[in-house]
Amino acid sequence: MRRVVLVTVIAAILVGACGPGQQAAPAASTDADISLTAPVEVTLWHNQTGVLAKAFNDMVAEFNSTNGKGITVKAEDQSSGNSYTGIYQKMLGAIQAGATPEMVVAVENQVADYAKAGVIVELDPYINSPKNGLSKESLGDIYKPYLESGKYPQYGNKSLSFPFVKSLEVLYRNDDLAKELGFTASPKTWDEFEKQAKAALKTDATGKATRWGVSTFSIDTFLGQVMNRGGSIVKSDLSAVGFDGKEGLASLQILERCVNEGWCYIPKGFDWQDRFAEGNLLYVGATSTSIGFIIDTLKGKALNWSVVPWPDAGGAAKQIQFGGVVALTKTTPEKQLASWEFLKWFSDSKQTARWASASGYMPLRASAANDQALKDYWARRPQSKQAFDLIPGSVAGPSIRGYQEIRDSIAEMETKITTKKAKAEDALAAAATRANTALKDNK
Repeated sequence: MRRVVLVTVIAAILVGACGPGQQAAPAASTDADISLTAPVEVTLWHNQTGVLAKAFNDMVAEFNSTNGKGITVKAEDQSSGNSYTGIYQKMLGAIQAGATPEMVVAVENQVADYAKAGVIVELDPYINSPKNGLSKESLGDIYKPYLESGKYPQYGNKSLSFPFVKSLEVLYRNDDLAKELGFTASPKTWDEFEKQAKAALKTDATGKATRWGVSTFSIDTFLGQVMNRGGSIVKSDLSAVGFDGKEGLASLQILERCVNEGWCYIPKGFDWQDRFAEGNLLYVGATSTSIGFIIDTLKGKALNWSVVPWPDAGGAAKQIQFGGVVALTKTTPEKQLASWEFLKWFSDSKQTARWASASGYMPLRASAANDQALKDYWARRPQSKQAFDLIPGSVAGPSIRGYQEIRDSIAEMETKITTKKAKAEDALAAAATRANTALKDNK
């Protein structure tokens, strides 16, 4: 019922903001080159909680005391427990009430929804401003895949958001178990991956599995497989999904075989971390932010483990990247510039290295690797450096309206396989049908 109500609210907001068939693309700003001549206060809705909230608020306080331009950022956790959905629901209400914050943390498909309502500022004029923008050198230092995720094809490929917190879908390997099984190198192909994962299966006297080759796939593990086989998530013209081709079928059939043959572990929530820490999982596909949780689960236990690239179809392996972005809302020229100044500062090399060390998220810039504090952090957590080295080959999911529904269709598809309620071909076709409907409804 909550989902139906939420969809109804979204529809009411978006229809009210735009007439039928209209796409309210944000107008290019003419205010990116102004100067701030008086104090400005702006509000940022974010989703950092617990110790991360403390680290983030400390950084905001430093910006407020050192920016020299009279800018004060009020950071407010509106997430309902580290939830992007929590902010999203509150943001929809704020749009309807005409009381949006100056900055909002979101994922890209949510920003696309806000843009449909006509409240989002285009950032290209700010990024490229000769007075307040980023130099060519500075812009080139930010990883291109992160910047690309801020471009929205449904809105003329304009930049409508800026990277905030980023992570990658990576492959974790139990190096001790791999060595025991005689595998000195990580798999270069999916056939090699399956061979190694099958070899890890171990059962007790009753035939019950006690060790597995891999934990079952997340949404992004599946999408990463599709892309590394040469497929796509969505066709370039956004006419239909691309994951339902031969690449998607081959990826789903691995899941089907591992479930039927018993060499994959079907987790309950995040208890795959327990199996991995016990040494009973050879591979796990999961977000790079899991590194800290794995370390905590190990509790000092000696286990050699690493982050390795995904197998690929003959080219450079791609890692799915995701995470929060920040969008600016249409307010006043002064508030918009003040918000942009904070985004510039937070993404600068020193700050992004500091935030990566405190949070476990990936730095936004290549130059962050030269920061001594981050080097020290990586010395304690080499897996984070291994993940960082994979950023240049990362690829974002499409920044489009309807992407959450596409992801929901994949989650449903995978559940059908893990519960043995459908064959791979049928589950894939049903997922594509549902996802294509979402694409059509969100044009």
